[in-house]
Amino acid sequence: MSYANNALYRPWWAMIIVSAAIIPFLFFYKLYFHDPVIEYGHLLVTYHFGFAKRALIGAVVSLFASSVPIISVYVIGLVVWLIALSLFIFAFKSIFGFSEKNLPLLALTAGSPFFFKNFMFSIGYFDIYGCIVALAALVLPVRGFYQLLLAAGCVILILIHPIHLLLYCPVIAFIVFVRYYCVSDSSALRIGYGLILAAVISIVFIASVFYGQISVPRETWLAYMQSRATVPVDPHLSYLWYSTISDEIERTWAFMGNNAPRFPIFAILIALHLPVIRYFKALVQALAKPLHKRIVLLSVSTISIGYVIIGAILFDYSRWFSNWAVCMFLAMLATRLLPSTLESSAPPIAPDTRQNLTLGWILALIPKVGVTKPF
Repeated sequence: MSYANNALYRPWWAMIIVSAAIIPFLFFYKLYFHDPVIEYGHLLVTYHFGFAKRALIGAVVSLFASSVPIISVYVIGLVVWLIALSLFIFAFKSIFGFSEKNLPLLALTAGSPFFFKNFMFSIGYFDIYGCIVALAALVLPVRGFYQLLLAAGCVILILIHPIHLLLYCPVIAFIVFVRYYCVSDSSALRIGYGLILAAVISIVFIASVFYGQISVPRETWLAYMQSRATVPVDPHLSYLWYSTISDEIERTWAFMGNNAPRFPIFAILIALHLPVIRYFKALVQALAKPLHKRIVLLSVSTISIGYVIIGAILFDYSRWFSNWAVCMFLAMLATRLLPSTLESSAPPIAPDTRQNLTLGWILALIPKVGVTKPF
């Protein structure tokens, strides 16, 4: 990268440095001051008692270790986080390029408290796996097995957690549609192939949701979990694998009175990304084909509706808002791949306006959004 000594872009470079400096503090905070009960549970549960939801990661871990130390949460989490960061850097470079004019956009996306800082704070959770598959959809060569590989990725995501059907599969589908269908001929055969893959993903989701509960008594299951753990397992952890959708919805709405007053905080956090929102809007308006505009608008709406449904089922709202924002960033990257009349030499975001600089610094200084409650 060549950011030279251009004073116009120095503040944006400084913002990236500040955001990057926050990451190690978040990691060591989680390492020394957080008890990863849920994250650890996902490494312990397997298919020992038959097919079960949320069991894929633990099943893979069990192939390499019969006993899982709790530090594995952070070792695996850090490796996965670095993979996601590497893929994002590659995707951003491929689509926008590392030039000075793109530095504000990089600072406001990669440095957003919704993105890599929050992924580090929620280290050990499953959300980031969906982001990795979506980034892979942006960087993989569009060849014969492109659709099949990403459909397999979506199946894996659902086996990690069925909520990925709404969490990241819609943005993955949008990226695939942009790269596989919008830039080439969409024959009936290609469309039919895509629909078959979508049907397979849906079947896996249905199986996971309706047939993924553990069938043995909780005491038996907890004893098995404890046999794989190196620290005592919280008995309440069993709720995650024995609960039904009805149980989750009832629990979420029981807490809605406490959570709803916090929604304005998320609205403010979204508003702080106004420069990115303006650029995304301009990007859509500049698309060369009206059909592509409609596709982008429909896809963004569908992704957003999916998150409304998620919010009605599970109440980890800091994660859901953060992942929705990440999906919007990814959708913006995909939209840039479509034919456009936008002037490519102009900076996506003006580097010298007071408003952009102020919002950029605020976002850089916010260390994370959180997991359930904001901050």
